[in-house]
Amino acid sequence: MSTSLGYNINRNPIAQSFYVDEPRGCYITKVDLYFETKGTAGPVMLQIRPMVNGFPSTTEIVPSSVVYVNTANVNTSSDASLVTSFEFDEPVYLKGLTDYCIVCTTTDPDYKIYIAQIDEYVVGTTANRVNRNPSLGTLFYSANGGTFNPAQHQDLAFVIHRAQFTPGSAKVALANAPLPMKLLLEDPVETTAASTTVRIRHPGHGFVVNDPVTILGMDSSATIGGLATTQIMGTKTISAVDYTGYTVTAGAAADSDDIGGGINVRTSKNIPWTHMYLNQQTLQPADTQISTGLKYTSGKSFAGTETPYTKITSFGAINPNTTIIFDKQQVVANEAIETSELGAGVKSLDMQMTLSTTNNHVAPMIDMQRASATLVCYQIDRQDSAATTNFNVPIEYVAETNPSGGSSAAKHITRVVKLVEPAVGLKILLAANKRTGAFFDLYWRVCEADEDIRLVNWTLQTSSSNNPDAPNPFLYHDYEYLIGGTTGTIPEFSNFQLKIVMHATNSARAPKFKDLRTIALSV
Repeated sequence: MSTSLGYNINRNPIAQSFYVDEPRGCYITKVDLYFETKGTAGPVMLQIRPMVNGFPSTTEIVPSSVVYVNTANVNTSSDASLVTSFEFDEPVYLKGLTDYCIVCTTTDPDYKIYIAQIDEYVVGTTANRVNRNPSLGTLFYSANGGTFNPAQHQDLAFVIHRAQFTPGSAKVALANAPLPMKLLLEDPVETTAASTTVRIRHPGHGFVVNDPVTILGMDSSATIGGLATTQIMGTKTISAVDYTGYTVTAGAAADSDDIGGGINVRTSKNIPWTHMYLNQQTLQPADTQISTGLKYTSGKSFAGTETPYTKITSFGAINPNTTIIFDKQQVVANEAIETSELGAGVKSLDMQMTLSTTNNHVAPMIDMQRASATLVCYQIDRQDSAATTNFNVPIEYVAETNPSGGSSAAKHITRVVKLVEPAVGLKILLAANKRTGAFFDLYWRVCEADEDIRLVNWTLQTSSSNNPDAPNPFLYHDYEYLIGGTTGTIPEFSNFQLKIVMHATNSARAPKFKDLRTIALSV
C-alpha cells in the first residue's frame, strides 16, 4: 500500500531493509519499485547490501546485485499503479536468516519514489489510511551515502521476486576453445646449406612427428639461406621434434646456413600438460551439490612410447581448486589436429558439471567469469644420440660433458662456488624422488682461482648409493657422491660447480629433489 508521499533520491540514497526467513537462503531475480516522477539526466541505480549492526552497510554490496535502469525505462504514475523492474543479470544469492537492504539512488533531481507512511492516506483515496507497516523491515534515509538514518514509520513500496527451482539435476558441458596461433621469438627459422630441412624454434609446441603445422607471418619477398620464405610458409608436415622446436621440409634446398623470419612468425600449436588446476568458484547452499568430470586426450612424451591423440570415452571425476597430477602426458590439440585425429567437432578436453538441488529455494551456482584451468607440463626428455627407439634423439645433439652445456631439456646448474681455502674433493648429499622411467645424472667441474670455469668440461659422477625407484611422488631417497677426497685423486681447486641433468621417458614422472648439500674436502 502506498501513499502519495514521494522521496527525492538525487544523490541521497534511500534504503529498505528486509529479512530472508528461509534457513537455506534464496535467489532473487529482480526488484520492483514504484515512481511518481522521473528525470531526464541520468539512470536510477539499485543494489542489494547486507545489514551491519542494524544499518545498511556503507562498504559492502552483494555480488552481481547492481542494476541500472535508464530514464526511458522508468515508469511513473500518479497512483503507484505502474511498476519499474530492476532485473539482475544473474540470480543473486541471499543467505538464510539474514537481514539485507535495497539501496536506490540517482544523480537526477527529478526522480521521486513511492513510500508508505503510517497514518497517511492510501494514494488516490481520502478514506483509507496506512495503519501498519506493510514491511517487516525499516526504511533508511541518507544525506551523503555514508550514513543512514532510520524512519520507523515509513517503508519503501517494493516487490522482491524470488527464483523457484525444480528439484533435480542438470548438466553443464564445456570444451576447450580453438587454440590461437603462437607468435614465436624473433628469427625462429634456421636453414642448412644444400638441405630442404628447415628448423623452427618453438619451445613448448606439443607436437609429435608427422603432425601438420601451419607457419605464417614471414615477409613473402624475403629469403632465408637463399630460400624464399614462400617455400617455408603454409601447412607443413613435422619430420623431427625436440623440446626446442621441430623440423619441416621446405619446397627447395637452401644454399647456405642462415637464420631469419623476423618478428611476426606465427605457427599453430598444441598445449601439452600433465598437471591441471581447475579454478572453479562455486556457490553451494545446503541441499545442493556440484560434481565435475573430465574427458581428456593423450599426448606423447619426447622419449615416451605413448600413443597420442587418444581420447578417453567417459568422464572421470575430478576435484576442482586443487592440483590434479596425471600419470601420463595429455594434450589440448589445435583445431586441425582435432579434426584429423579425433573427428569433426570433437574437442581435446571436455568438462561436464552436474548441478543438483533438492530444495526449490536454492540451487548451486558456478561463476563462469572467474572459471579457468591452468595446465602445466614438465619439459623433460631422455637423450641418446645413437638410439633410434624409446629415446629422444634431438635435432642437434650436444653431450652434457660439453663446457657450454648439453642439449638435454631438463637440468639444474648451480652457481659457481668460490672457496677460501683450496680443496681436493667434494662430498655431495642429495635427496631425490625418482619414479619408474625417470633418472638423473650429476656432473661437476672444478678449476683454480685464476681459471675460467666456463671453459672446463663437465665430468659425470656415479653415486655411491643405489636406491630403487620410488613408488609414489612423495617418497625421497638419499644419494651420496664422493668426488676426489683426501687421497688427492683430483688436483687442488678453488672453484667448483655442479649440474643435475634430469631424464624421463614419461614427462609426468620427472625426478624431484630437495636438500642438496655439498662439503668441500681439504688436504
